[in-house]
Amino acid sequence: MEERITGINCDVASCIYNRNSKECVAGKINVCCSCNDADCCDETCCKTFKARD
Repeated sequence: MEERITGINCDVASCIYNRNSKECVAGKINVCCSCNDADCCDETCCKTFKARD
């Protein structure tokens, strides 16, 4: 079983890893650049996101 990472805030209430609409309870988090340009890293997205059913 993976340990939960503490101290990660999230405001995406539709994610299954979001507890009480504020805390990420995923065991690991993958973040990537959301720009198409390789030199652009001003925006990121969470690849760990999974929508609630």
